[in-house]
Amino acid sequence: MRFLLAGILFLYGCGLRPGERLDALFDAASDDLHAGELAKAQLAAEHGIAVAASRRDLVYQWKFRLLRCDILLYSGRAEEVLNQLRDDVPPAPEFAVLAARKMTLAARAISLLGRVDEVDARFSAAHQAAEAAKADDVLVDIETIQGILLMRRQHYDEAEVVLRTALVRARTLHSAYSEAGVQVNLGLSRLLRVRWDEAIPYFEKAAALAGPRSRTLYSLARSNLAICYRQLGEHDRALEIQLQSVAQNERSGAKFYLQLSLGETGRTYMMKEDLKAALPYLERALSLASEANNTRNAAIWTGNLSECYSELHDWQNAASFNREAIRLKSAANVHTLYYNVLNAARIAGGRGESVEAARLYQQAIDEGKTDPAVVWEAHAGLGAVALQQHRPAAAVEHFEAAVNLLEKTRADVIGTELKLPFLTQRISLYQQYVETLIDQGETDRALAVADSSRAQVLAGHPGSVTAGRLPAEAFRGIARQFDAVLLSYWLGRARSHAWVVSAREIHHVPLPPAAEIEGLVREYQDAIERRLVDPLRTRIPAGERLYQLLIAAVRRWIPAGSHVILAADGVLHGLNLEALPQPPLEPGGALRYWIEDVTLGIAPSLGLLAERPSRAATKSVARRLLLLGDPIASDPAFPTLSHAAGEMASVTRRFGGRDQVVLAREAATPQAYRAAGPGRFSAIHFTAHAVANRESPLDSAVLLSGGKLYAREVMDVPLTADLVTVSACRGVGLRTYSGEGLVGFAWAFLRAGAGHVIAGLWDVNDQSTAALMDVLYRELAAGKPPAAALRAAKLSLIASPGNLRKPYYWAPFQLYTVAP
Repeated sequence: MRFLLAGILFLYGCGLRPGERLDALFDAASDDLHAGELAKAQLAAEHGIAVAASRRDLVYQWKFRLLRCDILLYSGRAEEVLNQLRDDVPPAPEFAVLAARKMTLAARAISLLGRVDEVDARFSAAHQAAEAAKADDVLVDIETIQGILLMRRQHYDEAEVVLRTALVRARTLHSAYSEAGVQVNLGLSRLLRVRWDEAIPYFEKAAALAGPRSRTLYSLARSNLAICYRQLGEHDRALEIQLQSVAQNERSGAKFYLQLSLGETGRTYMMKEDLKAALPYLERALSLASEANNTRNAAIWTGNLSECYSELHDWQNAASFNREAIRLKSAANVHTLYYNVLNAARIAGGRGESVEAARLYQQAIDEGKTDPAVVWEAHAGLGAVALQQHRPAAAVEHFEAAVNLLEKTRADVIGTELKLPFLTQRISLYQQYVETLIDQGETDRALAVADSSRAQVLAGHPGSVTAGRLPAEAFRGIARQFDAVLLSYWLGRARSHAWVVSAREIHHVPLPPAAEIEGLVREYQDAIERRLVDPLRTRIPAGERLYQLLIAAVRRWIPAGSHVILAADGVLHGLNLEALPQPPLEPGGALRYWIEDVTLGIAPSLGLLAERPSRAATKSVARRLLLLGDPIASDPAFPTLSHAAGEMASVTRRFGGRDQVVLAREAATPQAYRAAGPGRFSAIHFTAHAVANRESPLDSAVLLSGGKLYAREVMDVPLTADLVTVSACRGVGLRTYSGEGLVGFAWAFLRAGAGHVIAGLWDVNDQSTAALMDVLYRELAAGKPPAAALRAAKLSLIASPGNLRKPYYWAPFQLYTVAP
């Protein structure tokens, strides 16, 4: 395995209570153990042994001795534990529970030392002794470990039965700590089967049960939770937890868990492609595992180091570590070698040994068929090998297989929030496939593949027909249906691409690498968004260069007056192309914005446009407006919007008709939005402050009276509205996900079923927004579609004599669409 999760932590129950002082000492030492204060706990246990001996209390002497052994096991000192357990527990009935616990500790020590031939018999004997002593707390420990051993052998169904039995015992004991340990391992059972999303609730439950006071178990549950986040693409979220876990285990001296947290942190840095940061964590994890003679774990970190050196193209070190990982696995009687086979294939490919690489990739597929990530990575590797061997058709076949399996795996993930980051580190598969198709001259098919990576989560919106890949000719049909020109961008490391689709033809244009475009976008955004520059009066070379790269390159196929539907990629999600300055029509003339030539709408993916052919039918539905805003300010950081009341009055007047629900001031509450029945309105408009959440975009919120309306709530209320307008700051969101684009309120309303959403890319100005909305609704009332109405509103500000002509005031608002 590329990652390793810890198993259970153990709780001591109370036996005889001969004296309050001894009882208090024992409880305090146990609390220190659970808190991860191993040195303090050991000192307390040693003191307890001395006090019990002075009182000639043999029961408490054994209780403290066994507690000391438990503490030593957390420090990885298994041999020392076995030495200390050589004495026999007295055969008297009052020692029966302690005898069972002693047998359990010895079995644990033997398991840590990798003496696999003895382990099952040891735990079976301990289980019989605990049953005879009616020691349910010991039985919970034993059954949990037995579940772990079954999982190591991939007997997951049997492990589930044993762990469920342990869970019932823990709940009967009312032991939150014991239950938390079982929950950790129930989560582990799912994680080992690549069911990361299903594992998350178990780890969350375990962390909640353990609580911060039981720091070691709490840290373990959180560390495993971090692995799930990492595997789902939430790398920063995972690292935050893992680094906290490393710090906690450093303080506690729990070397076994420190080793795990170090190794998993290194693995996360690898997935973030920060290899220099990964190496020291993996090296230290390997050192600790070797020091503790933990061969199984050492094999894992050695394999990770091999992967790391492969990514660095250090084939000698990669091969050396991979051979050592295989040797260690053999010594630990571990037979799952397909990760190492995959590493060996990468190394062979890197050394130019294409025939050997192909053989090894196929072997990885055959042996690792239960792990989708192994299979899709091996197919991608076979695709790369096929390209080296000048077999493009075979390469396309393998990339297609890799992408299909990736899409299926993502579709099986439970929960919108977990699906969103899934492509973060896996978009490279699509990029390899797209580049291969383009190199073979199949540019139309490359467009279809690129577009199929987009909006797969959004495709789960109400009324969605399919999230599958469209045939290339279908894009021309969409252009015809929408009477539009489709413009799609794809940013890549070595080169980028643009496609222009009309009703008759598809054109492809190569563009510079993503890094060049990203630098220009940052520079231009800084000028118009932060420095409020007017590009028509003050030249901004970055903006002019962007126009040449992104627009001039495809301009010949986009006649003036065109309706353009854009599918953006990467950094372009945050750039309004309308605001790019284009050269004068004639020498000596004035610069113009691209908006003066086209009407622009943004589609999360072109394929989504094919899913709503019935949206036009909603235009015949009675016009109903839900207008919500101008709430009572409750936070000094978000004062009352001085132009909100005027904007709402303007929208009400322009919209016309009597079928309007207006919720203002104290009536503008989150509860009122839901109670109004948003699904029955053809237009919905918000006028309020909003906060975008970069870390958790679905927790972005509109600030209303008495509370917040969250994006996650919005997306769960089905809509039929043709237009939703979010007249607030950063309604589009702050965080871009590979394949999904910016996720925030615009995304949430589209997923809920809206046909069009108008929202802002950056913080908006209250006065200019009110002016823009007045013209927008005037044009809508005159019968213009949303894209044309928004364009007219922006042009009115551009033509104004004051500061409102600057892009900062009109360019944040964009129209997002999945409907004609």
